[in-house]
Amino acid sequence: MPMERLQEGALLRQVAARSLEGRRLTRDDNFFEDFEEGETIVHPRGRTVSEAEHMMLTNLVLNTAQLHFNQAMCDESPAACFDGRRVVYGGIVFAFVYGLASEETSENAIQEISFDEGRHKAPVFAGDTLFAESTVLEKRDSPDHAEAGIVKMLLLGKNQRGEVVLEITREILVRRRGHA
Repeated sequence: MPMERLQEGALLRQVAARSLEGRRLTRDDNFFEDFEEGETIVHPRGRTVSEAEHMMLTNLVLNTAQLHFNQAMCDESPAACFDGRRVVYGGIVFAFVYGLASEETSENAIQEISFDEGRHKAPVFAGDTLFAESTVLEKRDSPDHAEAGIVKMLLLGKNQRGEVVLEITREILVRRRGHA
């Protein structure tokens, strides 16, 4: 049985390698030089937050804010609890929005430098679908890395109605073309 598993794993690796022949894993348009100040990148994918993810991840990080997991409390005080609805933990919202933006902004990143000025602008509930947009605020040379530059972006998370639910600035150290 272990020999079969080994052979099966080797076969899967060969199939995966063959499917990548002649193809790049990263995009051609997300090096430092490709980002333009003022440009807004509308990221193409959406991500629905399920009830199971909401509850599992909220409990996994030991979040103690009952607004995220105590439905009885929300039912007892609907006026104080978004009409009796539990709110998705903000860390989940941030992680999903950041993940949605990563392909177009981080594939040639060397380092995430900072996340700053974050605000949750509207509640997110289980069943909501999140989308992301990144606007380039600034580009500058890196004082420590000649092969890369720093890109500062405003990352927005929006729900399926187009309402902004999250905004945060991020700075990324991005590889320059020719240094990949």
